[in-house]
Amino acid sequence: MSDRWIEVADRVWARRLEELDQTLGLVVGDDCCLVIDTGISAEAGFAFATAIRELTDLPWQVAYTHDHFDHWFGTSAFGESSVWAVADGAHYVRFGDEQRRKWVAKYRLDGREEEARQMGASRLVPPNCRVQGAVGLNLGGRTVVLRQVGPAHSDNDMVVEVPDAGVLFAGDLLEQGAPPSYSSAFPIEWPQAVEHLLGWKPPVVVPGHGEPGDYWWARAQVRDLAEVARLCAEAAQGFLTEDEAAEHGPFGPETMRTAIARWKELTPPAPEPLPQPEPDRTPPAPVVIYDFDYQIDMRP
Repeated sequence: MSDRWIEVADRVWARRLEELDQTLGLVVGDDCCLVIDTGISAEAGFAFATAIRELTDLPWQVAYTHDHFDHWFGTSAFGESSVWAVADGAHYVRFGDEQRRKWVAKYRLDGREEEARQMGASRLVPPNCRVQGAVGLNLGGRTVVLRQVGPAHSDNDMVVEVPDAGVLFAGDLLEQGAPPSYSSAFPIEWPQAVEHLLGWKPPVVVPGHGEPGDYWWARAQVRDLAEVARLCAEAAQGFLTEDEAAEHGPFGPETMRTAIARWKELTPPAPEPLPQPEPDRTPPAPVVIYDFDYQIDMRP
């Protein structure tokens, strides 16, 4: 598959990428446009920016759906701009450096030296505009809503709603064609967060990876996310073994095992029982019962 545009609504596009089967986004207003995620490296970001300039020459702002590397390492290609996210810049810098070391090493182990070089040389651009709750962003004749969600897929998920076009950019809260990633997720809270998110029944839902879908596809995936949460809970309560839960998970054994491991990581251990005082072995005092024998003279 080569990189390509899909126009999902009027002046709303999804950019499908071959690398990681990723899906980026673009929403165009009358005055500016919003770029949704930027790819895995500065080179990937430059290719995305070039493709955007084939559609519009308006100034842009950038939105990060969450802090995983493939969604924001390409932002240096977009120059100076407003960058919106839920987590703050310090978090992005710290976590970004950790991810870069990990993924550069992985690409080199896989023999992908050029991709490792590109990622290692990319300047990371942390967000400079914080989203807490929801922010309405006026693009000129069109308002998009940047909405904080979760914890769910991560602890800093954000979606982009385009109400006038009926489009929801869901980031990695939803994925098409591959199982969702639970490595840093919150398995119990995730389905509840997305269920609430779909309350306005968006006709078009754009996932972070894979092809755009509709509301009913998204609802079906929420049911699968809820089943993962239920299996985690049943394994925790001893109703199922972890092997049984893994074998019957909706996304396959490997994903289910990752979800269980993540749930256990998030669950605090049971507190140690408090030491009990030694029982008092002093014999009880004798109980004395008094028996009174008396008569009352009732004569006048």
